[in-house]
Amino acid sequence: MMQENDEEMRPGEEASLAALLRDVGPRAEPPAQVARQVRAAVEAEWRAVVAARQPKVQPTARPLARRWPVLALAASIAVAAIGAWFALPLLNPPAMPLATLSRVDGAVEAGSGSDWQPVAVRQTLTAGQGLVTGPQGRAAVKLRDGITLRLDTDTRVALLTPERIVVRRGAVYLDAGPRSATADPLVIESRYGSTRHLGTQYEVRIAPDAMVVSVREGLVEVSGTGLATQAKAGEQLLLKANGSMQRETIERTAALWDWTQEVTPPFAIEQRTLPDFLDWVSRETGRQLEYASPQLQSSAAGIVLRGSVAGLRPDAALAAVMATTPLDYTADRSLITIKARTPR
Repeated sequence: MMQENDEEMRPGEEASLAALLRDVGPRAEPPAQVARQVRAAVEAEWRAVVAARQPKVQPTARPLARRWPVLALAASIAVAAIGAWFALPLLNPPAMPLATLSRVDGAVEAGSGSDWQPVAVRQTLTAGQGLVTGPQGRAAVKLRDGITLRLDTDTRVALLTPERIVVRRGAVYLDAGPRSATADPLVIESRYGSTRHLGTQYEVRIAPDAMVVSVREGLVEVSGTGLATQAKAGEQLLLKANGSMQRETIERTAALWDWTQEVTPPFAIEQRTLPDFLDWVSRETGRQLEYASPQLQSSAAGIVLRGSVAGLRPDAALAAVMATTPLDYTADRSLITIKARTPR
């Protein structure tokens, strides 16, 4: 009798349970597959418990009271299964987004392990993913705080954390922006050493037997086997696997940098002033910018641009934009000069 009485709901318990369920309110529905699995598990457990407890003589009274522990056990299984489903995001948090594709040219894929897929502009890359460019492929990604990274052809990198990128092969070009002049925790690593920037533009290229770090603007810290040094704008460091280092000079307009113009991140000229655009062209090409007179520089500051130069190399964008203004220009390998347009 005690067992039978314990299996019954005591007075007031049913009302309390109903009130509790009303207070909890509805929960989000789990996916259909999860719901099917829960129902199957509950049904299987219910049948097993019923079979194990099936009496030889069927009772004639209070059948619901005897079934209450079975239903309670089944309900607890369902609650545990659904609770585990809701906990999955906590146990397996989504991967951290590290970069966004801003430009893709040719064959470029992202992924990890054996799962690699072609990428598209504005696609997000997460921690642990890699990026690979083909023999004719290049890409530009936006990292954070205005930092961009460009990948040359036949390049493979791994985006491990917000502060760590590994270059397996090929070459990358980092641009921290024209106003960045402080040390940054972002490190670009290779099997030969690592590079950290202090506000700069620089390239890391993996050669067959060395890492070549070329600095176009600013300053970088380079660490290798048994050494640590800095390189400033106009310098190039060659680090070999045996720890030896060679330092050379390099021009801001050297042919080494030409590939970076093929995958320049888009510059939005809409409602920007002409000097803003010209400063961008100057940094992208490495050429010095000058105005023929202070009056022309003041006049340029009052010109507001419209339209788009998306997909154009900086040189082509310069020609297209200047054709829409009352000013003209000349350009050689090292200098862009803004001058008055000669009447025809």
